[in-house]
Amino acid sequence: MNQNIIIIDGSYNEGGGQMFRSALALSVLFQKQFKIINIRSNRPNPGINNQLLNQITLITKIIKSEVEGLKLGSQEFSFRPLEKFIPQDIVCPAQTAQSITLILQSLLPISINTQKQISITIHGGTYLNHCPTIEAWSTIFVPIINQMGLKCIVNVLKEGYYPQGGGLIQAVLNPIKNTLNQLIKKEFTKINKLNCTYLLGSPCDIQIFDHQIVNDLKQYTENGQLIINSEIKIVNSKKFKKCYGISLMSHSNLNSYDYTIINDSDKSIEETLVNVINYAKQQLEQQTCLDEHHQDQLILLMSLAKGKSEILVGKPSSHTESLIYVIQKFLPECLIEFEKTNIKDNFIISVQGVGYMFE
Repeated sequence: MNQNIIIIDGSYNEGGGQMFRSALALSVLFQKQFKIINIRSNRPNPGINNQLLNQITLITKIIKSEVEGLKLGSQEFSFRPLEKFIPQDIVCPAQTAQSITLILQSLLPISINTQKQISITIHGGTYLNHCPTIEAWSTIFVPIINQMGLKCIVNVLKEGYYPQGGGLIQAVLNPIKNTLNQLIKKEFTKINKLNCTYLLGSPCDIQIFDHQIVNDLKQYTENGQLIINSEIKIVNSKKFKKCYGISLMSHSNLNSYDYTIINDSDKSIEETLVNVINYAKQQLEQQTCLDEHHQDQLILLMSLAKGKSEILVGKPSSHTESLIYVIQKFLPECLIEFEKTNIKDNFIISVQGVGYMFE
């Protein structure tokens, strides 16, 4: 074994797949070999699952590399990149309802490491539990990374829902000139607009639900005025016959937040609505600039950027702490600090990026 190999303990903190995805991206960008042990050992089904297997297999097809342990259920995996990203369009088929946004997250850093426009076509799920929806990714995450100089356009060609999947998107990434820009998001502003998507088994009158959302969230606005735009998407699901879920996003002059809930049982729209509103209240009361899902995705890009990035967040999630652990394994020179604010459980996360030069 190479003495310079980076060893990552996959049981650290939440021990999820994000550690794996981030390690692969950093390994390719910096041409560093790594081995991850105890893969997803904190999960009910430890080891490499179908989602990770598909992502790793895809990357090994794009990047010439040497791998060990690439099989379903494996709890140890070694990866040695032999080259950086080869400019080519990517097509990612799906054998399961894999999360499209998680695949995008893993491909994003290495796909922009080229001076050619790249098209990524991905089949899978657009709305799944425990990961950002493609709608949130497109309307919240993409505008932020555009500020950092990463120009991305996402087109949703077909929606796909768990467990069937069947969604299809195309993302177009433009090359970066030299380095990513630093990101500064430290100012909280009250909300003024809502977007709500009801994922239902059959049509219904949603006006009463829109009114309930607006009424319950008015206290978080500047002047009590709150505009809501809503729509229904019909989901044919044997698993969720009533309400598949509700995707609620709020917007202010500076920030946007995602409060999506996909049901884990066949709940009514009324039950789901209560959960979504409570989730939104909990997040808005924190007075941060980002919801917990998007802070995780941004920190990796902040570590690559030039200069010091700073974001205002709530109490760092276990996903965030696991991601920082992986980043500092690859980039010990990347200084990541937490500064407590005068609001309970709020922090400024500062990341002194390494100024990675994209080729």
